[in-house]
Amino acid sequence: MKVIAGKFGGLNLSTVKGRNTRPTSAKVKESMFNMLSPYLHNVTKGVDLFAGTGALGIEAVSRGVETMYLVDQNRQAINVIKDNIAKTHATNEFTVWSISAQKAVQRLLQSQTKMDLLLLDPPYAQHVTLQLIQECLPILTSQALVLIETDYDLHEQILPGFSTIASKQYGLTFVEIWQYEGI
Repeated sequence: MKVIAGKFGGLNLSTVKGRNTRPTSAKVKESMFNMLSPYLHNVTKGVDLFAGTGALGIEAVSRGVETMYLVDQNRQAINVIKDNIAKTHATNEFTVWSISAQKAVQRLLQSQTKMDLLLLDPPYAQHVTLQLIQECLPILTSQALVLIETDYDLHEQILPGFSTIASKQYGLTFVEIWQYEGI
C-alpha cells in the first residue's frame, strides 16, 4: 500500500494483519482523492474516525491538509498508524487517538476543535450511521467535506444541511463526498 500523490507520494505504508481492518484499495483511494482534491484548498484540519492504517489521513496531509486526527480503537491498528506516520517524517501534522469514534467526537467538542474534513470508512459490518454524522455536526466548519466509504448506497439518505458533491460505486464499494452547508 502506497501514498498516491502529494508530498508523501510513493511512500510505502504498512497494513494491519488479520481481517479486522479492511484497507481501501489503491484504485478506490485514488478515485476518492481525485474527486476530493478540487475541494481541499481550504481544508486545514481533518479527522478520520476509523483510521485503520492511517492511509486516508496520510493521503489527505500529503495533498495539503495541515493537520489530521487519526482515530481507531484497535490497538494493532494504532501501532500501524504510528509506524506509518513515522515514515512521513511529519509527525507534528498528525494526532493519534486510541478511542472510539464517539469518544473522539466528544473530545473534539470539549476542546471546541472544528474540522474541515471528516473521513468515514468504518469496517463494513459497523455501517456508517446517519446518527454518527449528526453527532459530528457541532465539530464541522461551514463547507466541511465528509468523505464516506461504505458497502451500501447512501445517495437517498443525505442529511439536511448537506449536498452531495461526488458519488461513485466500485463493485460493492460506495463512495460519497458530501459538503456541509451549515445550518
